[in-house]
Amino acid sequence: MLRTVQVKNGKLKGLVGKDPRITVFRGVPYAKPPVGELRWKAPQPAEDWEGVRNCYEYADMAMMRVHPGMDDDFYTKELHPTSAEYKMSEDCLYLNVYSPAASTEDKYPVFVYIHGGGLQDGYTYEVEFDPERVARRGVVVVMVGYRLGLFGFLAHPEITAATPEGETVSNFGMQDQSMAIHWVHNNIHAFGGDPERIVICGQSAGARSVQAQICSSMNEGIISGAIIQSGVSMMFGDEDNFGKEIMMLEEAEAYGSHFLETIGVATLNEAKKMPAEELMRRLAEVYKKEQFVFGLCIDGTFVRESAPSAYYNDRIMDIPLIVGVCQGETQSRFIRGNLSYQDYLKKAEKYGDKKEKFLSLKKVTCDEDADELTAEDAFNRFLGGTRGFCELRSSRGQKVYYYIFDHDIPGDDAGSFHGSDLWFMFDSLGNSWRPFEGKHYDLARQVTSYWTNFVKTGDPNGLDYNENPLPVWEPYSKENKSVMRFMDCAVSEQLEECPLLDLRLELGKKVYGDDKN
Repeated sequence: MLRTVQVKNGKLKGLVGKDPRITVFRGVPYAKPPVGELRWKAPQPAEDWEGVRNCYEYADMAMMRVHPGMDDDFYTKELHPTSAEYKMSEDCLYLNVYSPAASTEDKYPVFVYIHGGGLQDGYTYEVEFDPERVARRGVVVVMVGYRLGLFGFLAHPEITAATPEGETVSNFGMQDQSMAIHWVHNNIHAFGGDPERIVICGQSAGARSVQAQICSSMNEGIISGAIIQSGVSMMFGDEDNFGKEIMMLEEAEAYGSHFLETIGVATLNEAKKMPAEELMRRLAEVYKKEQFVFGLCIDGTFVRESAPSAYYNDRIMDIPLIVGVCQGETQSRFIRGNLSYQDYLKKAEKYGDKKEKFLSLKKVTCDEDADELTAEDAFNRFLGGTRGFCELRSSRGQKVYYYIFDHDIPGDDAGSFHGSDLWFMFDSLGNSWRPFEGKHYDLARQVTSYWTNFVKTGDPNGLDYNENPLPVWEPYSKENKSVMRFMDCAVSEQLEECPLLDLRLELGKKVYGDDKN
């Protein structure tokens, strides 16, 4: 096994994994620590080191408002009951690498995972992640840490003024991810990985991150496929928000200025000199009154446009995709939103001369009728956005595999909640407190096989871990509206036509197409 490897910056020594066929490298630096003068600046390449760097311990987590494991919310219990012994720090630009290779001559495909958490939270060793179980299926797994929230996505006029022309003035967390992917491309051969077969994957905000990466010209030629789980950035379900899915730079700068004023900081230079812990303490303090959330903005360099604009204008990498949602999360009122009869009539006005066609497709006469639409493909924010994305991208010739997780989660009535698919993707059910049974483990082995097959070939089909043929998963198309539904087992289904969604796509083309956004 590869225990000591030579990367461009020096030598690394890894650990024997739980499975002795896997070598684990924790806390691999891919960039300089973004501290001091590098706070709120683009990531810089890692410095060389002398001797052998022991990669035995996880690096510190990125700075977050609430330390994982120290709260009592649903996701603390489910995904990150982490001990306070694991520290948070600005010095967070590290990777974890899990390799099954026996020598550098091996060329295993590479699976790069970007964690979720709303771009405000999350880390690479959450309890639902078990990269070793993925690696043992014949892929090199890389888990990416990146800057979050205030430190990863603050925009401010003083940042813009101090940034050399042509460089990105915000979205530092996205730049971190991109540098990590480039580091993998340049160094993964040392771990027995194939730099020509790099598939990136993310869930929730990680899914949104994946979309930003495959729409960025900075990553051309180094990503061979992508998996987008529960986070397609396409607001088909809300015509009123067309063009408002993401802040423009000027808006983000004003937002950042307002934040510093609110926490009593006069200048960006003053903020740069403050300890990270103090800034986070002040953020937590004001959060009770004003919920500051820092995320993507159109910076003009790394993020040039909204995701829907990129999709409609075909400015997205032409690579195979797996895209899907959890059925349970689509039923959440938070996801679905509310729709009244008057809201429905206002939406109809958006369609101009096709207003009557819009109204004729559904018999909506009251608030209850309108609200029921939010559970359907045409209006549900997650289902509609994801299926609409599949319709649009497949019509442009891109290969897209669509799935819906609709599995039976035991232990309470939480259903197939947002993030529950991660237990199955990582085959990590044994890490959960929930009383999973044999059928769940069988499903997990299927899901992990689909995902790793896709990493290897760009096609999820093939054999499972036990060399048995998997149920055939056909790509989505206008003529073949195929979806793989994961219940007790994987079941391929055909979706019915959805004229209302088609109409919404037509409207999207008018709003976003031909470079109108």
